[in-house]
Amino acid sequence: MKRLARWLVGALILVLASAAGWLAFYEHQAAQPPAEVGDVLVVTNRHLTGDHDPANRFDGRRGTVQHLRCAVGYRPIPMSQDLAGRVGFFVPTEFKRIESVAQIGGDAFEAAIDPEAPVVVFVHGYMYGFDKTCRIGVALQRMLGERATVVMFSWPSDANPADYVADQVDMEWSVPALADLLDRLGEFVGPGQLKVVAHSLGSRGALFALGWLGLEGAETPFADHLVLLAPDYDIAAFRRQFEHIARAVDRITLYASINDTPLLFSQTLHGYPRLGQAGENLTLIEGMETVDVSSLGRYHPTGHEYFFYHPVVAADLVESLALDMPPDERSHTRNRSLDGLGYWTLDSSNANR
Repeated sequence: MKRLARWLVGALILVLASAAGWLAFYEHQAAQPPAEVGDVLVVTNRHLTGDHDPANRFDGRRGTVQHLRCAVGYRPIPMSQDLAGRVGFFVPTEFKRIESVAQIGGDAFEAAIDPEAPVVVFVHGYMYGFDKTCRIGVALQRMLGERATVVMFSWPSDANPADYVADQVDMEWSVPALADLLDRLGEFVGPGQLKVVAHSLGSRGALFALGWLGLEGAETPFADHLVLLAPDYDIAAFRRQFEHIARAVDRITLYASINDTPLLFSQTLHGYPRLGQAGENLTLIEGMETVDVSSLGRYHPTGHEYFFYHPVVAADLVESLALDMPPDERSHTRNRSLDGLGYWTLDSSNANR
């Protein structure tokens, strides 16, 4: 018994020492000058804290609408690039840190947008802090490059796993601000250049915002493309509303997965399946492109943010958004059918047949 106790104590010390060493290494690397800096436009209705740390400049409380430019620095992680290409799960290859957050006026915000190029408005999901919205936004802008301008809509999520209901309420509170942003951008670049990408709980906000614009009598369509990534939305409600949603945008794409753990929890909480689930809950509707990413596996522990973590999904999203390619022309898609309706799966090989 004493020998087991000594072994456990020794193992605990080893784990703590390893963790301390990794944290020291991480802090050292994070403090180094960035090898690359990317930035993204952000519109937020979060509360301004006044904190000098740019990652904590805004929190999960409600505030007034602000226009920002957020910069993220990237530092390579030694030796991880080779490992990432050889394993079947996500391996981080870069350290990321918020370098700066600059408040800009509405005129400067519009001046930063190319009116001749597509604009992609990204609406994040549940449990996103301000720093994460910046990092995801810059990552998406890096993926799209100069082919589109990303605008991250950062609503006041608490970034706390216990605050799902509070996040849902704050997402709904943010609908008028999001609708106003979509309306302004639609007027500035034209609805044909506006693409709306919503993840998880953010899909509720995006769908409600499109409905809000309809109630205000705006001329349809409001946007060219609506992309729903792992949407946390009731399937039956979406089916009943689809005719109205389809009038609001020219094109609708749904990404779904059977490996999505958060959506399984959401189904348990709500009592009904969610739109972003696949398997027996895969949603196929005439006039909507459904992409089932289940064949790619979980890749990341939650299986919920595959658009960010899985390179094949990211590549498919870029071809769809930046190159405006239909599913049957994209690099990794494979056509399938169920009950007479077509849909697509993704394959890691570089072939769409």
